[in-house]
Amino acid sequence: MQILAFSVKNFRSIVDSKWIKLSPDGITVFVGQNESGKSSLLAALSYALSYNYPSSDDFRVGAEDPTVDLRIQLPYSEIEEDMKGYTNSECEAIRSYLDEESEFLDIRVYWKKTDSGIEEVERVVELKSASLIKRIGELSRASKAGRMTFSGNSANAYETIIIRDAADDVEPSLELTQTLLADIIWQALPLGVLFSEEDGQLPNTIDINDEGEPYGDGAHAAESYLRIANINLAELMKKERRSREYILNKANEKLTDDFNLFWSQTIGKTGRLSLKCEIDHYDITDIERVGKPHLTFWISDGHTQLYPRQRSQGVRWFISFYLQLKASEIDGYDRVFLLDEPGANLHTRAQADVLTLINNLRKKNSTVIYSTHSPQLLEYSKLYRVHAIQRNSDLDDNPSVVIGAHELGVASSDTLSPILNAMGANLSNQQVIHRKNNVLLEEMSGHYYLSSFWKLTKQSRNAHFIAATGVNKIEPLANMFRGWGLDFIVAIDDDTQGREAYKSMRKNLFGDNDELSRRKLLKLPECPGIEDVFSQSDFSRFVLKDPNLKFSESTSSYVKIQGLSKPVLAFQFALMVEEGNIKFEDFDEITRTKILKVVNEINKRLSD
Repeated sequence: MQILAFSVKNFRSIVDSKWIKLSPDGITVFVGQNESGKSSLLAALSYALSYNYPSSDDFRVGAEDPTVDLRIQLPYSEIEEDMKGYTNSECEAIRSYLDEESEFLDIRVYWKKTDSGIEEVERVVELKSASLIKRIGELSRASKAGRMTFSGNSANAYETIIIRDAADDVEPSLELTQTLLADIIWQALPLGVLFSEEDGQLPNTIDINDEGEPYGDGAHAAESYLRIANINLAELMKKERRSREYILNKANEKLTDDFNLFWSQTIGKTGRLSLKCEIDHYDITDIERVGKPHLTFWISDGHTQLYPRQRSQGVRWFISFYLQLKASEIDGYDRVFLLDEPGANLHTRAQADVLTLINNLRKKNSTVIYSTHSPQLLEYSKLYRVHAIQRNSDLDDNPSVVIGAHELGVASSDTLSPILNAMGANLSNQQVIHRKNNVLLEEMSGHYYLSSFWKLTKQSRNAHFIAATGVNKIEPLANMFRGWGLDFIVAIDDDTQGREAYKSMRKNLFGDNDELSRRKLLKLPECPGIEDVFSQSDFSRFVLKDPNLKFSESTSSYVKIQGLSKPVLAFQFALMVEEGNIKFEDFDEITRTKILKVVNEINKRLSD
């Protein structure tokens, strides 16, 4: 079973999200400002994939019922057991549709208020794939007239003469209907697990009932701990004290080792957190429970052993996150993990640990969808995972809109701030300032485009592209390079601001020396903006990913007028080049000529 995409309608701030494609690698990310609708999307999906129900507050006033459509791939083998009781012809017809004829199917989950009261809500599941609905209707008509022989995969497979199927020796106990099949499919969907910090908070102590189970506040977290540690508490309680302590100690060590694979922070001298569970009995100071067993949990950093609730909020959050996700993984059921702002209380290093744990879940064939404001929870090379969520202020009710991974350039800068920060962080991490051949640029988009052009044209000489944060920041940056005695050239756009910056640097850095200025300063030829290296058709095709798009302005003017994000567009282009999806020969003659002209002009100014 795989969920390919989903859409949400009429749920909280969501009027119509349209189809949201999930990332093919199993991890999908929502970014956006507060109140943009990220949490609403996660909540709606959690209700659609669990036995929980939305409340009346989740319904939009005056709107139709909230719905979630799910586009899925479902092998017949995953519902085969539930199809027992239907005829062979019915089972074979559904198997053929799922395994051979259709790439996906759509189902709808929606909720409606019951007549008994406004606070009571019921769930309804429907098939939405027209061809499958038609087939169920044909099977239903056949069941009333006898039986229909399945005759293969042709278009007329169910228009043969209706006869009784010889293989159906026993009358089926059930009649296959759209409603029943929709319910069978819904039951086969992976369970949606919306992470709750409170559910995973380890208690300091928790009582054990007569069945050998923890009960009371924190029972869910205690049970998760025991499952991860592979401890059968009921069996352990039967053992004598020394054996019990030995088993617990080994289990605690194993769980601690696993936890520290994901927790990389340094705390105290050891830099290692240890998790420990003990079995104690109440003493005479607790008259009502004296002699009864209970579990005690500890978190140690080497020298200091404290109860869980004596630890920092960040540590408690990460342990809660670890326990819930690892326990769900051990349960063995398919899961869709839904994480709303994971690691919001953690510092940079710990957020990197959260991302490690998320990526590990993906390797276990689980699906993860999370929202974030943090650049540390985004991977610059995997922007295909990201959807931007923002409010459409042009409409009266200001609904949330979802911008897909391949259209991020149209999102606002505020919405994209964590992405831009992640890209900038990566830029600063990967750039090494060399002694020579540093090329100072206006901004990040120039870095991504020119690095790509260098790769596309297979240049043998290294150029180290370094982005400033605007054309007015280049001269101070160039002054620092001069002060450090580092070799550099400057490449800027040939627009009004660029020409002003050129004049200023020519005077202040090079004393109006023509020869030195020509060697060190470059206005990108015929480029008021770096995007003007592309022809309009190539820009539409390779950068905007809309080959049919036509516009009359220059490419840089179009980007500005449409309010597109220059660095995101440039990054997506660079990623396609890096992955080998774009070759130099793919461009038309106009673009190839301009790329070579820009590359050659930079190359002429580099040192040997």
